Amino acid sequence: MQKVLIDSVDKRMTAPLVEHLRKEGYEVYGICFKDGIVISNHLNSVFAISKENIKEELKNVFLKFSKEDYLLVGNPLIIEAVNEIQPQMKYIVPNQKTVLKITNKRWLMDLAYNLGIKAPRNDVKSYPLVIKLNNSEKTSLKPQERYKIVHNDEEYEKAMESMKDNKYNILVQEYVSGKGFGVSMLLDYDSNLVDYIMHERLLEYPVSGGPSAICVTRYKKELIANAYKLLKELKWTGYAMVEFKGDYLLEINPRYWGSMPLLFVAKSAFFTNYLRVLDNTHVAINETVIPYKLNAKMYYFPQAFLAILDFIKKGKIDLALKSFGDILTAKEGIFRFTNPTPFINYLKSLVGRNMK
Repeated sequence: MQKVLIDSVDKRMTAPLVEHLRKEGYEVYGICFKDGIVISNHLNSVFAISKENIKEELKNVFLKFSKEDYLLVGNPLIIEAVNEIQPQMKYIVPNQKTVLKITNKRWLMDLAYNLGIKAPRNDVKSYPLVIKLNNSEKTSLKPQERYKIVHNDEEYEKAMESMKDNKYNILVQEYVSGKGFGVSMLLDYDSNLVDYIMHERLLEYPVSGGPSAICVTRYKKELIANAYKLLKELKWTGYAMVEFKGDYLLEINPRYWGSMPLLFVAKSAFFTNYLRVLDNTHVAINETVIPYKLNAKMYYFPQAFLAILDFIKKGKIDLALKSFGDILTAKEGIFRFTNPTPFINYLKSLVGRNMK
């Protein structure tokens, strides 16, 4: 039986992936950082490594696998180590120099302008503005703490003061409005498109700005074409999530993305195709093909309910009712009656995180 080694098994988004790979007939092994709570209960074995000695400890892990085994990685630190180690396994990751480029939002916006893709203007002083981290990959700040929306000079000064510890990593951009969209793509070794999925954020938690609490699959031809244009220009390999607000590019996420379980709700073959890329048995597609079920909804518990509670506290009953209606037509991202343990483990990890 072939083996698959995946990282980030202490993150909620990998639990459905483990279940999928098990159903496909693979032995699944995990990597996580020490002190992490493993979410899935269907891993053959888990290798806990330290952030202080990633490279050497990963080398020892990789020695336990053969050149016929598969490696799937989504943590930026581990992607960096894999680029250096080049293990004797089947894998595909983006080039580390390219990863470093796209995590610089200023550089990425300039690339978008040159490609004719809409992107917020940098270093403007016309309110409203967004003050954000230029590079947010290696920060301990929560997503909602990485940016501030300001409407006047007083708010601007307060925001700059609150982010003074990151004063050399701040980007000031024009504020753009619109719905939040993510285009997650899989590209082969020649940067050809193999698979993708697009989602819209219906609800975030915190509601003022945070990860998806409820999301739904969508198809917007122009955004999908722009995402592929960017990744093709970058000679990207592997997967990435390109994030938009309205028609404007916000960033490229080179790691596992938060709404990844939506793939399985939408009956996508994304990770089946990922392994086909590693076997060189895949088929390239173009962005006019829609390889997933449209209007498939997913929510996360407890985040979606906490967001609804926040709406109620603020008197926004109409938004609370709409969001509750979305939950009724959505599928929880992790919970399955056939195997509730990953969901329980995730709740335990939340409690442990909040108690620190």
